[in-house]
Amino acid sequence: MRVGVVICGANAERGMIMERAVELYSKKYFDRVIQFSACTVAPSPVILSMSGVEGKHLVSVNGCRSRCADLILNKNGVEPRMSVVMDDVIDRPLGKCESCTAFVFPDITEEEATRMAEAIGQAVEEASKD
Repeated sequence: MRVGVVICGANAERGMIMERAVELYSKKYFDRVIQFSACTVAPSPVILSMSGVEGKHLVSVNGCRSRCADLILNKNGVEPRMSVVMDDVIDRPLGKCESCTAFVFPDITEEEATRMAEAIGQAVEEASKD
């Protein structure tokens, strides 16, 4: 059984951290997960069931406390086993999810992406348990 990982569509500096975190965690976990975009799951939650993913083997990854990935899943009757929220992992205040008008975010560090990747990996480990 693979673990389903639903990633929100965070943007701005949150999106950059998320992109790097996914790159980092995938090195260790991509053979164990099926990854989805929350934007893809929203209009077609049947994608999860067609892939054989059940709530007990599902991780949602949220770029902010709005928990968009959780909201999308819950709206469609799916309760993820684990939910990772970037604001709970990164130790500094992050800007809001908003359209990128500048692509230079000097405060982003590799440590932040690594911490986010580790949090996703821990959630995958938990969701792998029966």
